Amino acid sequence: MFNSNSQDSFGEGVAAGRAVGTRLRGGTVRAAAMDGPRVVATGRKYGGAKQAADCGEYFDTGERVQISSCGEMGVRLTRLLDPVETAPPAAALIDALAFSVVPPDERSYAWVIEQMQQFLTIENIEYRRGLFGFRYSARIGEGVAVIAWGGESQRGRVFFSLMGQGCSMVKDWPGLQAWLEKHRAGIKRADVAYDDYQGKVVSIAWAVEQYQGDGFNAGGRKPRAECFGDWLDGEASTKGRTVGIGTRASGKYARCYEKGKQLGDPTSPWTRIEVEWRAQDRHIPYDILTRPGQYLAGAYPCLAVLSEVQSTIKTVAKAVQIVYEKAVENTKLHCGRMVNLMLSVVGGDYAEVVNQLIRPGIPARIEPYSYHVRQDPMMLDRQAGGATS
Repeated sequence: MFNSNSQDSFGEGVAAGRAVGTRLRGGTVRAAAMDGPRVVATGRKYGGAKQAADCGEYFDTGERVQISSCGEMGVRLTRLLDPVETAPPAAALIDALAFSVVPPDERSYAWVIEQMQQFLTIENIEYRRGLFGFRYSARIGEGVAVIAWGGESQRGRVFFSLMGQGCSMVKDWPGLQAWLEKHRAGIKRADVAYDDYQGKVVSIAWAVEQYQGDGFNAGGRKPRAECFGDWLDGEASTKGRTVGIGTRASGKYARCYEKGKQLGDPTSPWTRIEVEWRAQDRHIPYDILTRPGQYLAGAYPCLAVLSEVQSTIKTVAKAVQIVYEKAVENTKLHCGRMVNLMLSVVGGDYAEVVNQLIRPGIPARIEPYSYHVRQDPMMLDRQAGGATS
């Protein structure tokens, strides 16, 4: 784990790590490790220079590597994220966040939930079986968060994961960053995302072109690419396509996908690109929460050009409008004739038809957006200006 004071000390070994990639390939890992200061950092332990030198996974992502000595014959390698200081900090949104923390005074998950209420609305807690090696877990809301705790091997740790809808509800990212630092929480996963609603810069064609060039080569081996979705129809795709760059196993993975079509609008040009980092042999810094645009820009060369400031409310509004309109279309398809018949039966009394059909609650497909819809129901209506184009 790292606290705020450890950020500077952790960086002391970065200069040595900058030259590490070349020297690792040359097989002089142990010597390189001894050249720089000894920095205690999390990461995988290797039994000797040859084993570390043969570890090609570090070069698949192109990330700098921090090296520290670990015993007489071992070294420890930790990958680092590089922000681009000149990029706008708000040129990306946090779309997923997971961390683990040890509550004070032997308190457990209830303390974490209580603390997280400072930053987002928490309701509808559903207790479940164990998760990720923890004995117990609970789901918070619909697509908001999960929490896990318990088990002797966890030594009092609590795991908390915010999903996309949960991240859109966070009221104070600087405050959450400060809280994580204060309580020495370890960030286990962070996803940052950039939305191009018109598909003018970011598109599937752009992602393919960048991959075929060097746009996704961050200095290591050219990452692996994979395709998912409605590719046979090409640009005429109505269900949406996805390009994946890298591998989940490496802990750094990029996705470019047609977000609008995924949500149900067959003609939407809305495209999203996001990068997912996992803390396996990697240090994810706290300030990624307040500088996501700079970390996204530093992930791959082609992302450094993305500069438009992102808006959580605009993204949520556009998403929920697409889902709402699709739900209305489905309702008309399945219930429209019945409504027409009912109007004839009650002599054209629309209020009576509504009274007979109305049910409490909102449709399941819109439930993940319920928090924002309650705050501003008019965001569902494009004509009312719920989201700007």
